[in-house]
Amino acid sequence: MHHINLNTYMLITVCMVIATFIIRFSIIGLAGRFNMSERFKKTLRFVPVTVLPAIIAVSILGAGEHMEFNLQNPKVLAAIVCTLVSFKFDLIWVVISGIASLLFFQYFLCYLC
Repeated sequence: MHHINLNTYMLITVCMVIATFIIRFSIIGLAGRFNMSERFKKTLRFVPVTVLPAIIAVSILGAGEHMEFNLQNPKVLAAIVCTLVSFKFDLIWVVISGIASLLFFQYFLCYLC
């Protein structure tokens, strides 16, 4: 396994920050220069709502042959807890319950093995 030294890690991080800033700034800068239809504006509002669950699902379930959608996966159990908590409580409690339940289920399921 290759180890990345701190300087390389910092350089990669700074480059990623700069690239992200340039991409976002260019889009924000160009947004006022052309007219977007109302339909296009409405469509853009749904992009984060659709992309974020896709990213989260891959993080929880895995991908390809490593996909694990069962109750032996601590991430699935923690996601269920978060979903239930989100019906009644604010976001901070969803985050706290997610972290706590993930740690609990990881420990509990490993302890049973």
